[in-house]
Amino acid sequence: MKILNISSKPILLIGICFAFLSCTQAKRDKLPDPQIAAGIAKVSGIINNLKLPEGEKKVTIKIAFMNPVAGEETRIETNLNEDNRFSLEVPLECSTAVVGFNFGTDTKTYFYGYLGLSQDKELEMYIVFDDKGDFKIDAKGGLNLTYDDMINTPKALVLFDEHFTWGDYYKMTPNEFAEHELTIGLKERTNAAMDSLVLSEKSKKFLIDQFNLRFISGRVFYYKESAEKSFKMSEIENPSYSDYTAVEPDKSYYSFLKDFNLNNPQYLYSYFYSNFLKKFLSIAAFKIPKIKDIPIDEWLRGVKATVKDVIGFNSGLFYDMLAANAYVLQMNDRKEPLTNKQIENISNYYKDKNVDYSKILIKKNEELIKSIQRSNDLNVNETSTVSKEKLIDTIIAKYKGSVVLVDFWATWCMPCMNAHMDMKPLKDELKDKGVVFVYLTDGSSPKPLWEGKIKSIGGEQYYFTDSQWKYVMDSFSFTAIPTYLIYDKTGQLKHKFTGFPGTDKMREMIGELLL
Repeated sequence: MKILNISSKPILLIGICFAFLSCTQAKRDKLPDPQIAAGIAKVSGIINNLKLPEGEKKVTIKIAFMNPVAGEETRIETNLNEDNRFSLEVPLECSTAVVGFNFGTDTKTYFYGYLGLSQDKELEMYIVFDDKGDFKIDAKGGLNLTYDDMINTPKALVLFDEHFTWGDYYKMTPNEFAEHELTIGLKERTNAAMDSLVLSEKSKKFLIDQFNLRFISGRVFYYKESAEKSFKMSEIENPSYSDYTAVEPDKSYYSFLKDFNLNNPQYLYSYFYSNFLKKFLSIAAFKIPKIKDIPIDEWLRGVKATVKDVIGFNSGLFYDMLAANAYVLQMNDRKEPLTNKQIENISNYYKDKNVDYSKILIKKNEELIKSIQRSNDLNVNETSTVSKEKLIDTIIAKYKGSVVLVDFWATWCMPCMNAHMDMKPLKDELKDKGVVFVYLTDGSSPKPLWEGKIKSIGGEQYYFTDSQWKYVMDSFSFTAIPTYLIYDKTGQLKHKFTGFPGTDKMREMIGELLL
């Protein structure tokens, strides 16, 4: 008996060791689970032996990322100092984050990749160029991403978008469409994005979460639109087809969401998470009401009664984030500040869960109020009585005697929205110096959303018809946005360009016309 007892102990110990190693390996194969925690992550580094192009004097380091609670992109930047060093303090909503990083001059980007940041561990980077202009990056701290992960993760996201898939969706029922897209379309695009790239297991898992949220919210949530679009495309080849209207999927259609564990905290890393939540809130079959002044617990009881059987659970991170993004939808899209009752509801609900949600939402509300107050020059203009041939001349003539910047934009255009944020300090600087900011958009920007967005943009706003927009874009040979025109005080066109050139360049072009 003693022999048996003695021999059983090592066997048990070996079993414990294997279990421990397996668990440890699993943790290493994914990024650490982020927690909602407003704080600062530090990034510092040195760039040696970089030879700048002739005429360039400044190297800019930029970081960009999406905030999962506030639901908007944050971008920060700094310049390389005289000792070739840089340092950034990055305000995060989560304990850890994956962010975009690049450095370069006004005319050349030397590197674009992803960094893993942690509030608990500063990321230090050592970047060295050789005589050929190639460089190496050594990094320690943060989430300790490999160099392959840094450069290949954004490449995979581009490849995923470029590998566009399509089908005869009008021939499919909603459930057939969902099954086809999730088992064939998503799988095909995921393989195309990752098969040719060197990536660690944790970066592969990170990317799969990105792909899932992007594909579901951008394709699978849109059965009706996809089916009707595919039918219109088929009509070009088969004009004898009759009219077709796709059905709106019922609630049961969305039961595929059970397979994606929406309570997974790893989704907090995703650039697309907030957008996914906003799309979820707008699904017609769920009939989720605006949160307004309803206490969060009460609002969530109604939401859970509708969706718990579809997503497979009735508590957890997902519901806390859904409530937060219901307020964000109000602030971001409709530009409506929180009411006193809403602030009270937010504080009461999150005080026993995670007060950082409250801090983030209330801070965002304060920033929105300041933004609206800054943009008190908003003026919405009518153009219905002006012919499209005379439209631009008529608009510019209204502001003769001022330098006029004309900005072609849309609510769905992220580069446009980012440019508006970047331009706010310059607008404040120039608003009393004889500069008028004119903003043009068209019906591709839903009017209620446009009416909300312009509250914080301000300026002279115009909402063109589709025919007006097409005529003006074609007359200047524009094919993309953001696009800009700059006129001098006499109404003469001096600059015409596509793509935001940066605040410094804008200041230079406008400033020379003020002399």
